[in-house]
Amino acid sequence: MKKSIIGIAIAAMALASATSCDSYFDDVPNNATSIDDIFANRGMTLGWLTNVYSAIPDNTNRYAERTSLYLNAASIEGYLPWDWVEPNDIIKGSMTASTGFVQRLWQNLYRGIQNVNIYLANVDKCDPMSQDEKDITKAEARALRALFYLNLVKYYGPVPLYGDRVANNDDDISLSQLPRNTVDECFDYIIGEFEAILADGHLMSTFDGQGAYESQHKGNLTKEAVQGLLADAYLFRASYLFNGDPYYKDLANLDGTKLFPQERDDSKWTDAKNAAWNVISSGKYSLVLRDIYDKKVSSLADACPYKSVFFASMATSSNEEMIFGRTNSSNDCYVLVPRFGNLPSSYPKGSGGLSMPLEFMDLYFTNKGLRIEDDPDYFKYDTDNPPTAARGPKAIIDTKPYNDPLSGYNYFSMVSSGGQVTYTGPTSIMKQFYNREARFYLGVTFQNRPWEFQGNAAVQMQFGGNSGPDGSTHDFPVFGVIARKNYYEKQSNWDMGMVLRLGEIYLDYAEACAELGEVQEALTYVNKIRTRAGIGEYGLNSGDTGNDSRSLTKVILPSYDKETVLKAIYRERTIELAYENKHYFDVRRWAVASGKWRDGADMTDGWVYPAYHTGGEGGMLTGFNVQDVGRTDENKNVNFYKRVGQQQRIYSKRMSLFPIPQEEINRDKLAVQNTGW
Repeated sequence: MKKSIIGIAIAAMALASATSCDSYFDDVPNNATSIDDIFANRGMTLGWLTNVYSAIPDNTNRYAERTSLYLNAASIEGYLPWDWVEPNDIIKGSMTASTGFVQRLWQNLYRGIQNVNIYLANVDKCDPMSQDEKDITKAEARALRALFYLNLVKYYGPVPLYGDRVANNDDDISLSQLPRNTVDECFDYIIGEFEAILADGHLMSTFDGQGAYESQHKGNLTKEAVQGLLADAYLFRASYLFNGDPYYKDLANLDGTKLFPQERDDSKWTDAKNAAWNVISSGKYSLVLRDIYDKKVSSLADACPYKSVFFASMATSSNEEMIFGRTNSSNDCYVLVPRFGNLPSSYPKGSGGLSMPLEFMDLYFTNKGLRIEDDPDYFKYDTDNPPTAARGPKAIIDTKPYNDPLSGYNYFSMVSSGGQVTYTGPTSIMKQFYNREARFYLGVTFQNRPWEFQGNAAVQMQFGGNSGPDGSTHDFPVFGVIARKNYYEKQSNWDMGMVLRLGEIYLDYAEACAELGEVQEALTYVNKIRTRAGIGEYGLNSGDTGNDSRSLTKVILPSYDKETVLKAIYRERTIELAYENKHYFDVRRWAVASGKWRDGADMTDGWVYPAYHTGGEGGMLTGFNVQDVGRTDENKNVNFYKRVGQQQRIYSKRMSLFPIPQEEINRDKLAVQNTGW
């Protein structure tokens, strides 16, 4: 008897706690009437696997759906000013077990898992497929399933594991009543699957026999991509949240089985270190280095820091650093492009909605590689009452252009306020926006910065400015700063979303080394990231002074104990991987998102969050004075630069993980809720 698609769909969705069959088999051909029909046809069989691939999260679109969430606005990295944006429930503390995306992500990740199981159970029946095709696609399907479980664990913690079982509509209800597996069981399964797939040797390679990128394998889970994902799984398994965090010590199934490890296991950090090293030592990837003309170079002396960091996070087949990129990503740029109201139609028209709190902006280093509070040349001013030019030589703004001190790349020059630009106010730049590191200029659109990608208009975010509030629109940056990293719209070969790159693996390796007390090895790999960005390397110890590989002055840490080095790594990772969907998970797995260190002490040292900010991912977040409150004729050119509290956020320890969806709790009588929910 043929199994009907609808029958299997309904049973599969019961397993995954879905509430309807909408979009479950979006890509199944209309003329297919049964599973047997699909898996008798090579094209339909491969189409099924394509549908499974589409469940890889695409976190680049503010209109998130299926397995995706717009994480750039779910952390201190940013905010989107529209009520319907899902991350607002996270940052405002209104998320519950019944919140829509809590159910949606769970449901659709399990749908992906069930789709994999259906594929694995049926692909061998497809006679038109060769045995090689079957072996390759089965390996990819298993890797996809492990990836879906890894995403579930990152969001929800330990979850039920269903193995290879395909649900049917006549299954006994007891088969879907499963307790949660433990953290170690989940990671053992995920890691075991990745390792077994690699050992079987059926996956394709990202590269051809000469080491060139195979464009036909773009977006596939190749052996190199799986090796990178394996390193990611090991990193999360070793991290504090999943490796002895006392907050989850008592979380247990109904039979008393504790779901989280009861104490730290250092061997997990050794495994994480080794997994990252396997990627690094393969020699298949190298950090992106580009000169001022975008040309690939091999020498730091020839590399432009800005162009190098610009192309490093761009997901394209020409990126020698990319380990895995998601094809068909939305790559939503509308929130990065300023609104440019009242400018000619030749200018791009966005919203400028992804606004960066000043707490995050202040984490970027100066061009010396120093924190802003450590650099004696960093410009400081009265943030409550900014000085004006009329008050003497210490004016807050300047009109000089600024070029990269290493490559000469021009970060900005003053823009004429005449011509097509209708706003006639000042186009000078605040002094704090000079002499910052390349990643600052990659990441931050600040007041009066020229939009060099098209038109070169100054981005003016004060009240009435071309991209600021005007009393009638929500499309403006509430913090007076717009995030710009990931704006690659003018790059013709940008056709993927970045998932994993070598720079991240370097930082994984450094973190694992630091956790194991191997401080000098850790800093050696942090320095590879820093020197690419054009800032001073860290001395490997307090006596390691002098100049680094770029002839820049080395930066000496205040201490070389494990805790300080870890915090320096956290800071580097926050900056290097900003807006790459890492920070949301990082601060949670580090157990620092509350603004407290693991012993409960407030983090006032300024490494992970600015020293002036309390509450970590919560607390009051600061912005510039976009509403122009307190404007006078004297201060009109600098009144924007008053720092004001713009948004109160909520974070508590229970938000380290999502709650288990309430529908799942109601359906599965063996499921227990996460701590605090």
